[in-house]
Amino acid sequence: MRSKNARGIARRDFLRVGTVGGLSLAEVMRLRESCAAESGNTDDINCIFIFIIGGMPHQDMWDLKPEAPPEIRGDFMPISTPVPGVQISDVLPQIAQVTDKLAILRSLTHSKSVHQDGYHTMMTGKEPNASLDRNNKNNNQHPSLGSLVARLGNQGALPPYISLPNFIDSGGPSFLGPSYGPFVIDADPAAPEFEVRDITLPVGVDAERSLRRQAALQQINQLERQVDSQIQALDSFYQKAYSVMTSRRAKEAFNINVESARTRESYGMTSIGQCCLLGRRLVEAGCRFVSIENGHWDTHRKNTKSLRELLCPAFDQAIPALLNDLSDRGMLEKTLVVVSTEFGRTPRINDLLGRDHWPNAFSIVMAGAGLTVGQTIGATDKQAAAVIDRPISPADVSATILKVLGIDYTQVLHTPLGRPVPVVDEGQPISELFV
Repeated sequence: MRSKNARGIARRDFLRVGTVGGLSLAEVMRLRESCAAESGNTDDINCIFIFIIGGMPHQDMWDLKPEAPPEIRGDFMPISTPVPGVQISDVLPQIAQVTDKLAILRSLTHSKSVHQDGYHTMMTGKEPNASLDRNNKNNNQHPSLGSLVARLGNQGALPPYISLPNFIDSGGPSFLGPSYGPFVIDADPAAPEFEVRDITLPVGVDAERSLRRQAALQQINQLERQVDSQIQALDSFYQKAYSVMTSRRAKEAFNINVESARTRESYGMTSIGQCCLLGRRLVEAGCRFVSIENGHWDTHRKNTKSLRELLCPAFDQAIPALLNDLSDRGMLEKTLVVVSTEFGRTPRINDLLGRDHWPNAFSIVMAGAGLTVGQTIGATDKQAAAVIDRPISPADVSATILKVLGIDYTQVLHTPLGRPVPVVDEGQPISELFV
C-alpha cells in the first residue's frame, strides 16, 4: 500500500531533480536560500569532518604509553615530530611530519560504549537517551553538526552539507527537518566508475525533453497547491536545482577525474584518500560542511596487524596530503579539518590480540581555520585509561566547530512543538585552540 502524508495525499513517484538521501535537490536549494536570508553571518570558513568508524585506538596512534607493560602499550613505538616534545606512533610516519599543522586532543571523554550511541554523541555533541533506535542510521535525537551548519550557517555555492561516500550514522537533522539533511554522495570516489548521480541529466534525456519534464513537474506542483493552499510554491527552487545540474562549476566540483594523476596519487587511490581529495574540491567550490566516513576500525582482534597492514597506511597518506594540498592552495586558513571517532579502545589488549570499546578516554585531531596548532591538549594516565588533565566533552568539540564556522553555539532552537533545545548543551569552545 502506498503511504500517505498528513493531508491524505499519496506520495507519488514523480520526477525528482536530484536526490539528497530521499530529499530533492530542489529542497536543498530552497534551504540554502532561506538560510542566507536568516543569517547575518559572513564567515566563509568551511569544514571537512572525517569520521573514523569503529574507534581509533588512541594508545596506538596519538597517545602512546611506552613505559606501560606490554599488554597495555602494544606493539607500536613513539616517534619524534617537528614539534618539540610531541611524539606519535611509528604507524603514522607521514602524519608525524605534519604535526606542526595539528592540534591533538588527547582528553576526549564520554560515557557511551556502544557504536551507535557513540556515533550520535560525536556527530551531534549530545549523548542520546535510552530510546535511541540503534537499527536506524538516521536516528538523530539532536541535529548533527552538518545539519546545524546547514540550518544556521552562511551558505555557499553548493548544498551546504555533503556526506560521502555514504550517509554517516547519526548524521541527520532531527527536528530541523529533512531539508537540513546531507546531500549524500552514495559512491566511492576511489572506484574507477565513480560518478555523482543526480547532478547530470540522465542518458537519453536531452535539453528539450528535460524542459518537458520540468513543465510536467510544475503541473504536479500546481495540483498539490490546489489540494493544500499552505504548500509553498517550489517551482523556483526546482529551477535552481536544474541550474545546479547544468552548472559548469557544480559539475567541475564533483568531477574528481579532472585532477592530475600526480595529485590523485598523492592522496592515495584509496577510499579515504579520494574522499579527502573530493572533500577539498567541494569546500573549494563552496560547500560549508563535508563529512567523510572511513570505516572498519573496530579492532576487537588482531589490532596490530589491522592497523599496520590495513588501516593506517591509507589514513597516514591521506591526512597529510589533504593538509598540504589545502596549505599549498592557500585554503588551510579557511578550512577546518577534524578527524573524529566515536570512542577509543581499551587499555589492555584482549585474548584475541585486539582492543575493545573505551569511551572513558580517547583522542581526536583538529587542524586549519586559524587554530593554534602544533600542540597537544589534555592528558591521560599511564595506561591511557582515564583523563587526568583537561577533560574535553563532545559538546566542547561541537561548540568549537560551530564557533570556528562563525555560528552562535549559545543560541536555542525550537522543535515543531515549540520545545526549546540548546544548539550546544553545556559545551564550551576549547580555549587552547584560540590562543
